[in-house]
Amino acid sequence: MKLMDLADMPEMNRENIHIANKALLLEKINKLISGGHDKLQIVTDFDHTLTRHKMDGKSVLTSFGMFRECPSIPQHYKDEDVRLATIYKPIEADPDMSTEEKTKHMVDWYVAAHAILKGIKFPRNELMASCQRVVGCFRIGVEELVRWAAARRVPVLVFSAGLGEAVVAALRAARLLQPHVQVVSNFLALDEEDRITGIKGDVIHTYNKNETAIKNTDYYDLVRDRSNVILMGDNIGDAGMAEGMDHCDVVIKVGFLGHDLKNLPKYIDKFDIVLVEEDSVDLVNAILKLIL
Repeated sequence: MKLMDLADMPEMNRENIHIANKALLLEKINKLISGGHDKLQIVTDFDHTLTRHKMDGKSVLTSFGMFRECPSIPQHYKDEDVRLATIYKPIEADPDMSTEEKTKHMVDWYVAAHAILKGIKFPRNELMASCQRVVGCFRIGVEELVRWAAARRVPVLVFSAGLGEAVVAALRAARLLQPHVQVVSNFLALDEEDRITGIKGDVIHTYNKNETAIKNTDYYDLVRDRSNVILMGDNIGDAGMAEGMDHCDVVIKVGFLGHDLKNLPKYIDKFDIVLVEEDSVDLVNAILKLIL
C-alpha cells in the first residue's frame, strides 16, 4: 500500500494543520508504510502533548503542577515555583532567542526548581489523588494510539522534562502505562524518610531531550533496530528528541501549538506537521493505520 496524496487523508485537510513540505512528508509517510510496524517506534513528550493544553478554558496541570497541588506541599515551595515560572516560561517560549541561549536559562531554571524540592516529604498518596484530575485531560485518541502500539508491540517512549513520578502516576491512573510504554524523565531521589534530596541522575530539560538521555536505558536497547520514528511534542525543543539517533532513517515530527501562536513560523520550521489548538491525536492515528 502506498499513499498517493496527503489530501487522501481527511485528517490532513483541517484548517488548523500546517505542513512545511508536503512532498517530503508524503515521502516520509510512505517510508514508514514500507518499513511496517516492526521498524517503528513512537517518541512523545508528556505535558501538553499527551495531555491537552486547555480544558474548559483552563490550562491542564503539568506534571510539576500535579505535585504542587498536593495538600501537604508547603506554601513557600508553591510561591517560589510560581516565581521561577514567571521568570523562565517567557524565555522558554521566546521565538527570537537562540536555542543555545535558551538552554543556559533552562539549566538555571531546573537547577533552581529542583533545589527548592529538597527537604520536602514526598506526598506519595496525595500525588496519586492529584493525578486523577488529569485523567480526563488526555488528548482524544491517545488511548487508541497506545492500544494500536500494544497490539503490534511498538515501543512508546514518553520523554518528559517534567516530574517522572507524576508522569507515571498520571499514565497509570489513565490506564496508559502498558508494558510497551516507557518513561524517561526527572525522578526524585529520596532519603530513608521519603524526604526529597534531589533528582536522580542528570537533569532532563526542554533542550537536552535527545538520545544522550536514553543511551544507558533499557529503552535504547529495545529500539536499536527500529529506524522509523513518529515524534510528538508541544515545545520547539521537543523537535530534537530523536536527534543523535544515528540508527534512525525516517522521523516524522508532529508539533502541537496551543499558546503563543506568534511562534507558528518557528514551529513550522522545526516540525513536519504543526497542529494549532488541536485537542486530538487523530492525525497521528490516521498515519498509524496505514502502517501494517
